[in-house]
Amino acid sequence: MTLSLSLLAVQSCNNAKDEKTDEKTVTTNDVPASVQTAFSAKYSTATEVKWEDAHENNVQTYKAKFMINGKKMKAEFDTNGGLVKEEEDN
Repeated sequence: MTLSLSLLAVQSCNNAKDEKTDEKTVTTNDVPASVQTAFSAKYSTATEVKWEDAHENNVQTYKAKFMINGKKMKAEFDTNGGLVKEEEDN
């Protein structure tokens, strides 16, 4: 019985984590054109781009996770396409 409860608890934790990840992930169509344009101009050779709905100091932002020159990177933009921050994603 203990084993059954443990397995159920682990499964519940996994589902909660998956739902949280899904809530943040957005499609390219959900990202404002100004953000997409700024991203493309700065990172024209980026591949494997994934977008997330994010916030920086309670301001709506969009975070891109991508590969460039063999490195995993993250870049966050405000809704006007202004670069908020960028960093290597380890």
